[in-house]
Amino acid sequence: MQPRVSVIFPVHSRQAYLREAIESILRQTMADLELLVIEDGHFPAVAAILDDYTDSRIRRIRFPLNMGVSTARNAGLASARAPYIAMMASDDEADPRRLATQLAWMDAHPEVTACGTHAVKLLPDGRRLPMAYPQDDGHIKARLWWVDGAVLNPTVLLRTDFVRQHGIFFDPNLPRDEDHAFYVAMMKAGARFQAIPEPLFLYRRHAENVTNEVSRIDDEKTAVRVRLLPLFFPQLTGVEGQFVLHLMRHRPALSAHDMWAAVALAEKAMRETRSFYGEDRREINSLLHWGTRRALTRYAPVPRAAPARDAG
Repeated sequence: MQPRVSVIFPVHSRQAYLREAIESILRQTMADLELLVIEDGHFPAVAAILDDYTDSRIRRIRFPLNMGVSTARNAGLASARAPYIAMMASDDEADPRRLATQLAWMDAHPEVTACGTHAVKLLPDGRRLPMAYPQDDGHIKARLWWVDGAVLNPTVLLRTDFVRQHGIFFDPNLPRDEDHAFYVAMMKAGARFQAIPEPLFLYRRHAENVTNEVSRIDDEKTAVRVRLLPLFFPQLTGVEGQFVLHLMRHRPALSAHDMWAAVALAEKAMRETRSFYGEDRREINSLLHWGTRRALTRYAPVPRAAPARDAG
């Protein structure tokens, strides 16, 4: 029988919390699901754990080589048999009511394309912190400009037909924030988003989290904002947009002269009042203002090179 929800579950070499993640899906209060475990490369320790499970709802897709999380998720998108697709991570846990709650909500709101939830962050020392995300469509789309804080990918339930009809996949060229780029593509195709204000997900932080790698965080988030720039700010020229992108970086490497030019262009961007994809313009302006203030108080000016002198 066709399941109602296909859960996309990429797994690489991590095994510490793999059983907890799998069992959190198998214990869902709605049993009509399939768990698509995409083994991204061959790792005997991971395979041994997966071999222990005989639940017929588990389908394994094996890659002989590590292809990356985007390719693994794309295999799940292509293989899903259900009308709904749920994202999941191999080191987190879903509340037993997660899928049933999201499924009922999506059935009651056919105009919504993708639905996330709130979550609880579990720190290595055992502390639990609430993770609240914007609930309505306009705020979620606007927060994509900040990249973080729009939606927590492994909490999302989305409509299978939408991503297939529009040919939307994860970009394997992005080493991180590929999930935000995916939702930008969905927004561009006309998707509507929502978040259920219940903490239905346990987001575990540990030493092996991909998001712990901060060395290229600015470049990776800029790669997402590059896609949003012409969508949210069509009034900016290409050069003007580059200044605004620099302003949003955590460490903007701008000269004092260029910094003030970037601030002026951010003010131009904030004069845009049109909403092109349902994004909340007040929220976008708030993010631009915050980025401007942060840049002005934290940036390290890069001095201009001195003019070369003639020999002799």
